[in-house]
Amino acid sequence: MKSVFFEKTNVKRAIVFGGGGARGAFEIGVWRALNELDYYADIVTGTSVGALNGALYLTGEQEEAEKLWKELETQDILNFKPPKDRGGLMYYGKTVTEFMLQAIKDKGLSGRALEEIVEKVIDSECDIRNKGIVFGLSVFNYETRETENVYLNDIEEGTLIDYLLASSAFFPLMEKYYIDEIPYIDGGYGNNIPVDIALDEKPDQMVVVDIDGPGYYKQDKRMNQCEYMWIRTNWLLGDMLLFDKQRIEQNINLGYFETMKRAKKEEYPGYWYTFHSKQFDYEKERFYLALHELLIGERSSNMFRQIDNNAYQKKLLIELGRKWKKDVDEQNLMLAVIEETGKIFNISPGSQYEIIEFQDLIIKRMKQYISSWDHHEKKVTKLNIMSGKEWRREFFEQLPLISDRRIAVHLFKWITEGMLSFEEPLAYMFLKVKPYSLMIALYCKYLFSKENKEI
Repeated sequence: MKSVFFEKTNVKRAIVFGGGGARGAFEIGVWRALNELDYYADIVTGTSVGALNGALYLTGEQEEAEKLWKELETQDILNFKPPKDRGGLMYYGKTVTEFMLQAIKDKGLSGRALEEIVEKVIDSECDIRNKGIVFGLSVFNYETRETENVYLNDIEEGTLIDYLLASSAFFPLMEKYYIDEIPYIDGGYGNNIPVDIALDEKPDQMVVVDIDGPGYYKQDKRMNQCEYMWIRTNWLLGDMLLFDKQRIEQNINLGYFETMKRAKKEEYPGYWYTFHSKQFDYEKERFYLALHELLIGERSSNMFRQIDNNAYQKKLLIELGRKWKKDVDEQNLMLAVIEETGKIFNISPGSQYEIIEFQDLIIKRMKQYISSWDHHEKKVTKLNIMSGKEWRREFFEQLPLISDRRIAVHLFKWITEGMLSFEEPLAYMFLKVKPYSLMIALYCKYLFSKENKEI
């Protein structure tokens, strides 16, 4: 069933694209979903990459825009070529260091490569102006230190590209952009999600796409007078100025799925991940049956003394909710557990999964981690290029007594082999201090046992 938001007709609609560099691929996925949902904008506003995507939206060529994004790499946008040897924290550190040094040396990287792409894509400003769609963007005047909101109708013909590039000039890493000898920099400094520009046009509905870009967001009280849908993701979308094809494709898919989950919740269940609805309720019943057996001591009876404790059960749920970033109750417990297991095993969020398919991936990953640690192998799965935050998280996942993943795998092995004992100090410490890892281990034990799958 489609959301009531998308069922309304004869309403004035707006789309607001936020700024955030390479993360803007997410907005292309949102656009694809909105087209499928027959949501077409009368008003489009954007800042920085959001302004560029807004201009692309006015061309009406979503598939061409998606194709363009999927072909982008860092050197296509900036006068900077990342190191050839990709992968690992050393690559990330080397890339960022060289990027910063070149930006300082050149007093901001040249945006000429970006300009060439924009000129190629926006080949007919006249066609854009004739679409009948109100378009507005934000730029930041470097001299006056003030944000300027500019509408397409106020932009002199032939200079639209100049304003798009001015809105995207991420100073000081990029050069300032001059229009009539006035220096402009990225509009995100003063108005990164320009809802105010859209609200000036009095829309009835508004879709706001937030890609967690830096800068300032102006709260506007008029939001209460307009029905709106705020679309963002729980996932990190990567570094803003590092364009990677794998990451771009994943972010496009995330934008699509996050929109469809809001529009058709029953068909696209999931909070972090996206699942098919088929067999979801059936698997939910099986999960709760197994949970009941666990709580009455029929499963993992050697841990029943600990799990039967109400205070410990409450601690489990609180810790699960903290990690899941959402309150956990009896309705969403299975979803929280399976999604947290997927996260801890680095399963990509860029696909829509059958529930059984996702469970099989978890089983496969558990086997891979057990094998890799038993044989002292370094890698299990190849990850996309990661941001600094993601590298830090992955670094801590390599530390034996800190890593939720490593502890979950060890607890799983002990449970499976019948070696988990409260008399063992290390196991006791894990059970008391790492209830989250215990939940992951118990869920994996459930997945292996329900299908009688060998480790």
